[in-house]
Amino acid sequence: MKKKRGISRRKFLIGSAAGGATLLAGSYLRPNSWAAKPKAPEAVKLTPTLCDGCGNWCAINVYTKGDRVWKAEGNLIAGNNVGRICAKGHALLHEAYNPDRIKSPLKRVGPNKFEPISWEQAFKEIGEKTRQISEKHGPESLFWLHYPEGNAALAQRFMTALGSPNVFSHGSTCFLPRNIGWWLTTGSSKPEHDFENTRFMLFIGRNPAAGLQLRQLKDMAAGRDRGARMVVVDPRFSEAASMGHQWIRIRPGTDLALMLAIAHVMIKEGTYQKDFVEKYTQGFEEFASQVEQYTPEWAEEKTSIPRDTIVNLAREMAAAAPRAVIHRGYHGAMGTQYKNSLQLVRAVACVNGLLGNFNQLGGLFEPPKVKLGSLDKERFPAPPKVDGPMVDGSTDPERYPLTPKGHGLTHAIPELAIEGKLKAGFVYHNNPLRTNPNPARVIEGYKKLELLVSFDYVLSETASVAHYILPESYYLERDDVVHSNHCYKSKQVAIRQAVIKPLYDTKPLFHILREMAPHLGIGKYFTCTLDEYNEALLAPLGVTLERLKKEGLIDLGGEWKPGEPKFSTPSEKLEFVSSTLRDLNLPAMPAWEEPLVVPNRTDPHSFRLIHGKQAHQTHARTVNQSYLKEITLVNDLGRVWIHPDRAKALNVRDGDCMTISSSVGKGRARARVTDGIHPECVFLPSGYGVFSRNLKTGFGYGISYNDFLPTYFEPVLGHTMSGEIIVRIEKT
Repeated sequence: MKKKRGISRRKFLIGSAAGGATLLAGSYLRPNSWAAKPKAPEAVKLTPTLCDGCGNWCAINVYTKGDRVWKAEGNLIAGNNVGRICAKGHALLHEAYNPDRIKSPLKRVGPNKFEPISWEQAFKEIGEKTRQISEKHGPESLFWLHYPEGNAALAQRFMTALGSPNVFSHGSTCFLPRNIGWWLTTGSSKPEHDFENTRFMLFIGRNPAAGLQLRQLKDMAAGRDRGARMVVVDPRFSEAASMGHQWIRIRPGTDLALMLAIAHVMIKEGTYQKDFVEKYTQGFEEFASQVEQYTPEWAEEKTSIPRDTIVNLAREMAAAAPRAVIHRGYHGAMGTQYKNSLQLVRAVACVNGLLGNFNQLGGLFEPPKVKLGSLDKERFPAPPKVDGPMVDGSTDPERYPLTPKGHGLTHAIPELAIEGKLKAGFVYHNNPLRTNPNPARVIEGYKKLELLVSFDYVLSETASVAHYILPESYYLERDDVVHSNHCYKSKQVAIRQAVIKPLYDTKPLFHILREMAPHLGIGKYFTCTLDEYNEALLAPLGVTLERLKKEGLIDLGGEWKPGEPKFSTPSEKLEFVSSTLRDLNLPAMPAWEEPLVVPNRTDPHSFRLIHGKQAHQTHARTVNQSYLKEITLVNDLGRVWIHPDRAKALNVRDGDCMTISSSVGKGRARARVTDGIHPECVFLPSGYGVFSRNLKTGFGYGISYNDFLPTYFEPVLGHTMSGEIIVRIEKT
């Protein structure tokens, strides 16, 4: 046997200690004889700014030592994070120094081959190519895709100037049914929750402890500590479930049945808030007649939740009303996951109406809004309006009458490119090759484009197939547009500003568009500076840009107070029967609708695949960060959850490798065998499955649910239905 060379870490430490003792004992050591010359202390500077770890844009104070980022603290008065920062916020401070960063504009010269070019060359060539495509195929062949937080108005101005209506966001893969369902019922797309003063909180397919909103999480804990009961309905034992008093395991895709049965119980037993319903709602009698058929016994068959559990849940909520609240939802069951998600959101809003909790202490409320100003059109002319429909049909009233302009159906882009209807695209703060269903088809579509421009700071999957990459400065290196989405119970306005100078030849998006615009023939619409733009936004608020930069975030007052509810629906009431839906000849009341797909319950290999967030990862954006990846590795968080009974039938033990396949994809993952999952499904954490070799930390770890998701279009809104996945599982 060959003798092993080298030393172990333990031996190294022991040896180091012994060596240190010997040196310390040596008579030749004298005070200061080995001391380094003292260094002058580095100057510490605090800069208030906004995090970019997710869509919350938490207000933070970043400290630098010399010219390097040192640490960050939360802004104590910020409505959405109240002085707190999550793991992502801390870890992403280091991304400025990520060796994978793009250091200058790049031009693709071959498959996955790029050469550095100057900004001037990039702008000139992109301008020429864009104008050629627009002249030949029309401006409707151009599109913009982004994560809309912060720069939505800027992107809209850019595309309008080019003559194109095609501005897409991630809405059809995330929150679309949630927003529309609440808007149809109450006139507000995103009500807030007074969790700290509630007596009962219910979460339906929502996990705020992983899909983090720090203020919300703090208030949930405060309400619970004050005696509020917390119940979580979820197919798996989520992080939020671990905080609650009760976890109710539900068959995936059947949350709607539970809500209809709860409404049935409250109306039948007369425990709903009668005064509220009589004064502030429309269509109650029709709704009551509708839900009469949805008994707890019926719901037990649909949901696998025992009848008595359903009845007790309805009674507990009713007893706590109006200080009882059901969470508004996000990307989960009330987001873009199921065919019946829109109906579910409507049902949740209606049950909140039965609880009478709108604008009440411990209930739901409309957060105060900040109305920003706009550019003076005399000084800075606006581009002519574009009235044409979006190329995906999302603004066509005959196809998708409820899908709002400015969101579009992101997952339609690949097919439209293959069909030749889209020829050129600009992708900002988005990575559709990772976040859209059926990646193989997405890749095929994006490669068909004659021009693809990415604004990424690393070579993501989408950037890797782009023709040009115009690297945006990292968020710690740039000033940005004024931000007004920090409102919770009072009005707030905030700003992102540079903490350090750009380390490489990069630019903020505002400057990129301003400098590129003349090459596209639209320069006259981009003559203002960023400061002039921000001053125009702030003008109605009586806040100077100088003050905002100094403070980072300013509370404008206008605090929410409980009182009489107001609804911005056509009837100016909460609508159990939606007048908008009725006018469109669509189902006007929540009614049971089966999920699109159902696993074969007689086949031991057949499962529904569900997915969800982890608190330390955001979308497809953060898995390449080394500290966050370490959290995943140390805690072995990339595994697929499977119920012990189903695992036993497949001879799968904890840690075994499984092969997962669907009609569009195949992959492997290790099993986490646990009672914390419904037997009819498996759970896959989202965010993993990096396949860009340029992202060295994240590459090759885990799989993505999108790998298994066919390209669906929900009939009413067109969203992805990302929970409608049936997979086959076998032991590898």
